[in-house]
Amino acid sequence: MKPTFYLIIFLIVFTTQAQTSNSEILSIASNEEKEVLIPAYENDVISITITPKNKKAKKNSFLLYQYPNKLLVKIEDEKVFSRVITISKDGIYKLVIKNTNSKASDYQLNYETTSTRKKKPQIGYKVKKDTTYGFPTAQLVDKKILESISIQNEKFYLNSTSNAFLKGGKNRIIVPVNLPKNTREWYYVFTASREENDIKNTLSSFNFASQLTKFIKEDDEIQGAVSNLNPPPGANICDIYVLNSDQDAELFKEKEDFKSNLEGTRENFKSGIVKMSSSDKSYLGIRNPDNIYGIHIAIEIIALVEKTEKIKKTVNIPIIKTYQIPYLKE
Repeated sequence: MKPTFYLIIFLIVFTTQAQTSNSEILSIASNEEKEVLIPAYENDVISITITPKNKKAKKNSFLLYQYPNKLLVKIEDEKVFSRVITISKDGIYKLVIKNTNSKASDYQLNYETTSTRKKKPQIGYKVKKDTTYGFPTAQLVDKKILESISIQNEKFYLNSTSNAFLKGGKNRIIVPVNLPKNTREWYYVFTASREENDIKNTLSSFNFASQLTKFIKEDDEIQGAVSNLNPPPGANICDIYVLNSDQDAELFKEKEDFKSNLEGTRENFKSGIVKMSSSDKSYLGIRNPDNIYGIHIAIEIIALVEKTEKIKKTVNIPIIKTYQIPYLKE
């Protein structure tokens, strides 16, 4: 009964072990080397035999690593390599064959893995990327800049409400706002006075577009740049409405009910700088609310336009290398 019992145990052990065999011929040039990767589980047994086909190839080196670089076996200046190795840790093992002879040679490689598991060990690959940087290089690159453009700068006279009603004068006007392409935002600068000379003098000193450009170049914060601008002096009041449609502009002109943009609308306004978000089409509706006195007004409309220019910039060009790292599949 005992022999039969041991035979059954042996068959069970044998059939639960997976075996992998590999046989190939490696062609290696003189003073070159080749690598072979072998997957294995803990306690697997690997039998390796390497024999050169060239009988004169006697100076060969054989190295076995636990991947990537833990050296386990090193044999130098030998013709044949033959080893049976029990693996101590799950992983990938790297076999390196170096031909240190004066001539190229073919090598017969045979190895067999007897695994402690039912499935055969297999190699998988993970993709990795390494980024390095080359020498600094001068390149032309696109840089977005903001430029302030004065698109309108002029003065008007508005009659009083009574003159507009009795004598056919106008106490309100509409100023179209024609914005350039790529306008990011826009501003209107306004001042009002009953004295025409005050308005003439103030208008001649309007240079808010150039001031804004100067501040933008020194400070990337647009809001900070605008807060540094001093509004023009003003003596008397007007009402200014920002109108975003032809229909509302016409209704304002005809003194009928209209809708205005509250962001830029100012009533009882003497002077100031008003910021507006960009829109496809806008109008400024300006009205003199005074029933007795006419008023002189000056207005400048400034667009903040985004442009792209080429500038020289020193850059370190990234060099990305992609490679694969082997691993033992579970």
